[in-house]
Amino acid sequence: MIHKQVINHRQIAWLVGSVLMTGMMISFFHTIVEVAKMDAWFSQLLPVCYAIMIAYVLSELSRAYPGKNMFEIIFIVFGKWVGGMVNLILLIYFWLIICLDIKGVSKFFQTTLLPQTPIEITLIVFVLLIMYYGKTSLEVAARVNEMYFPAFFLLSMTMYFLLGNEYSIERVEPILSSSLNRIAISNFLPIGIYGDILLFGAFLHASTHPRLFFAAMKHGVLIVGFSVTILLLILLGVMGYTIASRLNFPMFILVQQIHVTDFLDRVEIAMIGLWFPAFAIKVIVAYQAFLVGVGSFGGQAHYPVYNFPTGWLMVVSSLLIFQRIPDLEMFLSYSLPAIVMALQIPLMFILYIKARMNRKMDTQVSILEGTKLYRYYRYSVWIGATSLLTSMVTVLIGDLYLNKSEIGGIITASSFCFFFFIALIASYAEMQALNHGKQKLGKSKASGSFRQ
Repeated sequence: MIHKQVINHRQIAWLVGSVLMTGMMISFFHTIVEVAKMDAWFSQLLPVCYAIMIAYVLSELSRAYPGKNMFEIIFIVFGKWVGGMVNLILLIYFWLIICLDIKGVSKFFQTTLLPQTPIEITLIVFVLLIMYYGKTSLEVAARVNEMYFPAFFLLSMTMYFLLGNEYSIERVEPILSSSLNRIAISNFLPIGIYGDILLFGAFLHASTHPRLFFAAMKHGVLIVGFSVTILLLILLGVMGYTIASRLNFPMFILVQQIHVTDFLDRVEIAMIGLWFPAFAIKVIVAYQAFLVGVGSFGGQAHYPVYNFPTGWLMVVSSLLIFQRIPDLEMFLSYSLPAIVMALQIPLMFILYIKARMNRKMDTQVSILEGTKLYRYYRYSVWIGATSLLTSMVTVLIGDLYLNKSEIGGIITASSFCFFFFIALIASYAEMQALNHGKQKLGKSKASGSFRQ
């Protein structure tokens, strides 16, 4: 329903984290490991930059067309008929995202936890859950996500210590032993997952501060990139690339290796208890984006009216596609990135050009130029961009000059992680500076307010 809401910058960042990170945890990692072997944990740089680029275009659209979502903007830019065709293609893409997630999680539960339960039951129950949230709004999903994603993120980051007795650095050595071509290919594969950030285009009409909106999304993307890098490093250090590349659900098997004491022998149950709600929020965001898109065709502001028929469409279509897990994994790993780039890059390029032509001054300036806070904000932006670029250069230099020596590989890996972490911290500083500046200007009563 279109009504006023309040979603702060922190919730936006964590929603981006849920949308991009939780989907990769099912079965996506083994394909990356299969391609890049011990160097699979260098696979997040290009998709992070891609997602940040999409987030920037979305923020420019929000600035140029305030109060409009992406579907409405497409109608404005392309006209009624061409815009309708473009929006229909976007709806098919969003439908594909939802069906892949629903079928993937249903197959996961059937294989690991509920082998005697028919997959139809698991799938219908999950769809009923997202239909329930389909009657609500993005604010409800953001508040629920605020309870689960931080706990899931912290527990994921502590896995290195929980698996310390199983970890061996020799399993990831020699560092940069894979060819640069394999590392480059492994950087293209996650683009299919990171392309899900386009879902937030359906909620552009909620943005009142485009610059803060972009900073929050960028911070969420970097949270995902850094977290996945660390998780891949842990996965390789515990199992090695040979075993990890042959498992359908490597992260589930990895969590099963945690044995804190004889009394904490089933930590994977707690992990799933935190992961599943965060993953459900990802599907709910995609489902609500789909409903907004359907509503844009009929000029229907009260989009939950389409909730019931859309939910059962998802049930039927999810049952029919990808009957085997390997087929789903191959499509997710190789076909989806090509679809995402073929669809999003031309569309975002055209929309960006139109947004720049129609660009207006911010209706609400976040920070006054020339102030100390503005300089802090600018420093944060430049430090973040420089650190991310330095991470890329580090991998290139390490592959060209230092991959012949053990100490060179260690220096490259340490530098890569350090600069990636600095980029993450700088994005947080940028987001906080914008939020503090907005509060000082008194332009909004709510922190990082959004409306929908």
